[in-house]
Amino acid sequence: MGRRSRARERERAAPPAAAAPQAAPAATRRRGWLPALNPFKFRQLTRSRARAGAVGFGVLALVCMLLGWVLDDVAWYSSAVLLAILAVVWGLTSTLLRKDDPSS
Repeated sequence: MGRRSRARERERAAPPAAAAPQAAPAATRRRGWLPALNPFKFRQLTRSRARAGAVGFGVLALVCMLLGWVLDDVAWYSSAVLLAILAVVWGLTSTLLRKDDPSS
């Protein structure tokens, strides 16, 4: 049973629009936080959003690096490197996008 079939069944079972009270639209829910890190699959990505993501990941990388330096714990450096890679990828994505033009 596909999506269209289920949607038709819901339309048939739903009361008329005039009788139904006004409800807030249902918010779309992501399946997880991991896909949100991938700029190539991000929906409606603009240059400013990608730039903000790059800055955010860069700041987090610096925080992890400083924590590793202050606490003398090498494990923080690996997190800093991974966050720095994400910052570079998001930064490159922001340079490749046109000015505030959604990618998909």
